[in-house]
Amino acid sequence: MSKSVKDIMRKMGNDELKDQEQERFRQKADEVSEYYDNVGDKSELEKRHDRFRQRQEYTSRLGPAAERLPILTREERERREKERPVRRSIQFEGPIEKLIAKYKDPKEVFNHMSHGQLMKYELVEETGCIYEKGKLIFDGEKLVTDDDQRR
Repeated sequence: MSKSVKDIMRKMGNDELKDQEQERFRQKADEVSEYYDNVGDKSELEKRHDRFRQRQEYTSRLGPAAERLPILTREERERREKERPVRRSIQFEGPIEKLIAKYKDPKEVFNHMSHGQLMKYELVEETGCIYEKGKLIFDGEKLVTDDDQRR
C-alpha cells in the first residue's frame, strides 16, 4: 500500500491497519533489542558472522545482482565510449634528438616523452629551451651540439 493510502486509512480510524503496523514495529524492536542484549556475550568470530549474515540478508532483499545491472543499448554504449577520457600513453618513442626532429615544437616534444625522459630533461616554456642536467641541448629552434657550446 502506498503511504498516502495508509495515511488516509489511519485518519479514517482503521484499527486493523494500525494494529498490524504496531505489531510489525514491536517485532522489529524485539529483534533489535535481543541482538544488542546478546552482543556482549558473543565472540568476535560470532559478531563477524552475524554481520556477514546481515549483509547477505540485505543483498537478498535487493534481488539478483544481474537484474540490478543497467542494460545499455548499442547507442548508449557507443556514446559512453566516445565520452570516456582518452589517457595519454607515456611510452618511449625514441631519443630526444628524434623527437625534436619529428615534432619541432618543444611543448609537443615533452608531450611525447617517456617517464624517464621527463625526469631527465627540463623545459623552459618562455624560451622553448630544453636542458639536460643544466646543459642546453635545444635552444628552441635547433639542437645545440657540444661544438656549439664550446664557442
